[in-house]
Amino acid sequence: MLAEQFHSAISTARNLPALEGISRLLWRAHGEGHLPDADAQGLAEAVEARKATLKGPRPSPSSKRASTRPRPCRSPDRQRSIARRRAVAMSGTVPSRIATSFTVGELAALSIVAGEVRRRGTCTLPIDAIAAQAGICRTIVQGALRQARALGLVHVQERPQPGRKHLPNIVSITSPDWRAWLRLGDRVQISKHHEYKVRLNTYAQANADKAWQFSACSAIVGASQKETPSCNRKTRF
Repeated sequence: MLAEQFHSAISTARNLPALEGISRLLWRAHGEGHLPDADAQGLAEAVEARKATLKGPRPSPSSKRASTRPRPCRSPDRQRSIARRRAVAMSGTVPSRIATSFTVGELAALSIVAGEVRRRGTCTLPIDAIAAQAGICRTIVQGALRQARALGLVHVQERPQPGRKHLPNIVSITSPDWRAWLRLGDRVQISKHHEYKVRLNTYAQANADKAWQFSACSAIVGASQKETPSCNRKTRF
């Protein structure tokens, strides 16, 4: 249902800014788990096709003007983006020894990558999706991955497609310390889940015992009232 609504919005978009907003929204929905990978990729291709339709045929090389610098992509709500960036950066998926080499925005991007690696083994999210979830721009994501690659922390596998749009890169963590940190976080999370489960079972058992005691007391009181004659009843001689 959500994918159909995105398709309808893409097909009725009349300008490129509207398509850019739809693209950011769909990757945000994908990051929050509302869209599966296949639907998100198909919608991204539909956005690119719609952009090509709105731009029209490409001019010949002789009529091309001098290239201009693209306008920077700005968040519609800067304060919310900053808050999300800080929250993601402080999520604890990157150890402090590694985090000191990056800025808050770069650390937020690497935290999204680390979260995907923890769940799926590798990160195959597009750069726009990482930027949307981290509350930053795609340039910061590219810089963070470039620096992490130079420090030997990650391995980036590119997947070019001649004549077509390239597939998202596959990012894997190669740092032993970072991988051990993620495994430790998984064990802590599992232990917390077990602790919550034990507590819930304890509360449920306590409530069940209280309910049984209350029902037993009610039965005893009811039986005693039946056996005891009423004081107001008059006795005939």
